[in-house]
Amino acid sequence: MNQYPQGYYYTQVEYQAAQWQGVLGTLMGVAVLIAMAAWAFSLVKRAIKGEEVKYPL
Repeated sequence: MNQYPQGYYYTQVEYQAAQWQGVLGTLMGVAVLIAMAAWAFSLVKRAIKGEEVKYPL
């Protein structure tokens, strides 16, 4: 036997599904990163203005 059984091979549809999951996961990660950066910069902006800054922790 010189090749893997047929169950080890992915179809094109399965590859596309995995690709879209990766793309959506990446986009969600970037969106969260942007949201956290905006929140952090807003805190820094308030601190520079001299306003009281409360951290959520």
